[in-house]
Amino acid sequence: MLGRRNRDRVLVLCTAERRLLTGALLSFRNKLLAGGKPTEDVNELLIRLMR
Repeated sequence: MLGRRNRDRVLVLCTAERRLLTGALLSFRNKLLAGGKPTEDVNELLIRLMR
């Protein structure tokens, strides 16, 4: 879009929410791998989440 800047979003998660999100992303990544689809974006999210 014209005139729109990329901005980082910050999520504040408790331990249980973080664990749930990590599990969901790993499950989604496994589905993508099984389907032979690229996983780069999900991998990047997982790395950011685990920092």
